[in-house]
Amino acid sequence: MDTRPDIAFTPMDTPAPGSPAAMRSDSPLWRVSAAIPEDMEEPILERLAEDETLWPSTHHDADSRRSVLNVYVEDPSRVDAAREAVQRAAGALGLSLETTASELPAENWRESWRRFFHVTRVSPRVVIRPVWEPYDARPGEVVVDMEPGMSFGTGSHGTTRACLQFLDALALENPSRSVLDMGCGSGILSIAAQKLGFAPVAGFDNDPDAVGIARENARLNNAPGIDFFTADLTRADRRADVVVANILAPVLVEHAARIAQSVARSPGAALVVSGILDEQYPAVLAAFQTLGFRERGSRLIDIWRSGWLAP
Repeated sequence: MDTRPDIAFTPMDTPAPGSPAAMRSDSPLWRVSAAIPEDMEEPILERLAEDETLWPSTHHDADSRRSVLNVYVEDPSRVDAAREAVQRAAGALGLSLETTASELPAENWRESWRRFFHVTRVSPRVVIRPVWEPYDARPGEVVVDMEPGMSFGTGSHGTTRACLQFLDALALENPSRSVLDMGCGSGILSIAAQKLGFAPVAGFDNDPDAVGIARENARLNNAPGIDFFTADLTRADRRADVVVANILAPVLVEHAARIAQSVARSPGAALVVSGILDEQYPAVLAAFQTLGFRERGSRLIDIWRSGWLAP
């Protein structure tokens, strides 16, 4: 997500331009690695996500009860910058890490990527299916097809899963409502919303590339009619019965009034806020409570809390 124009507005579960999903299939990679405490995985990843030239990931070592942080870059001149980014992120959390760097041989990253993604049920009715895996949908299920080679928005992140669960519950109440997806990223929330029966559905992002990816994913899902458009949060003037803002807590707080204006004051109106660390949630909730919203529910997945609010 390009955070330079006007306002830093970063949806969750979206690809960094340097991630394997965005790289040439024959590109070599350079990897910076460090051992970290297992409870530091998400806080460090959150800080590293601010640098869109890096692609961080972690994996857990059950024997040592520690995690290994890997930060990948495609350009060897960025290795030192990756080291520095890791040290800054760790330092902000009171950690001092030793890093190592290594070169990985070129391979077909799009194909390698497939081993990490499988059919996943993310809510009572919503199933995410990688396009290469067969799946026979059960009656009433909504299947969203995703191609991780096009984007990283696969529904695996806790914030995205919570949004999908809230959308599923909202659709069970009444799908005859409009939806606006703020910071649409890969388009997964908009696509799921339309398949759950909401209409009309629109989504925007301040990154034209993300909007293009969302449109491709909509075509992949045979989900016509979703209005994806490029806009900055401060300039988007759409309103909807259901607004989903899967962004970041500081942006939600700073621009609560602007986001609140996007929620139509109609029967059954709802605002879903996400991208919020658990300890940040009270401040986000308070910002919207001062604007007349009340909490209908919240959901904690991993260390991320998401809220369902009503005006």
